[in-house]
Amino acid sequence: MFDFTKIIWIFLFLILGTSKDNQAMGKKVENNLNKYSILLPTYNEIENLPIIIWLITKHMDQSGYDYEIVIIDDGSPDGTLEAGKELQKIYGESKILLRPREKKLGLGTAYIHGIKHATGNFIVIMDADLSHHDTF
Repeated sequence: MFDFTKIIWIFLFLILGTSKDNQAMGKKVENNLNKYSILLPTYNEIENLPIIIWLITKHMDQSGYDYEIVIIDDGSPDGTLEAGKELQKIYGESKILLRPREKKLGLGTAYIHGIKHATGNFIVIMDADLSHHDTF
C-alpha cells in the first residue's frame, strides 16, 4: 500500500521547492496566490501534537508559502483538543484551525471533515503520530 501523504509532500517539495530555491533559480515567487491546508486528524495525540505542529510551522514558514493546519480531533480523552487550543494561542488562529468532532468517527471521515473546513487551494493530508516526515 502506498503512503500517499509522503508522495504528496515529495511532490510539493520537488515541484515547489522553497521560496529561497525558487529565487535562486530565477523563478518568480508568488506565495500570495496559493494556500496550503494541512489536515491533521488526531486521537490521543497530546504528546505528538506540539512536536508535529512545530515541525510543520518551521518548514512552512521557511518556505514562505501561506498555510493553515486543520486539526480534526475525534473526542480524544487525553486532552489533545486542549493542547490544540494552547498551540492555537501560540501560533495564531489563522494558522491553527480547530475542527473537533464529538467522538471517534474514523480517519476517512476526519479527512472529509477537514476538507470541508479547509480554506486552501491545496490540501495536504498528514498523520499527527509523526509517522510522516515533516519535510516531505
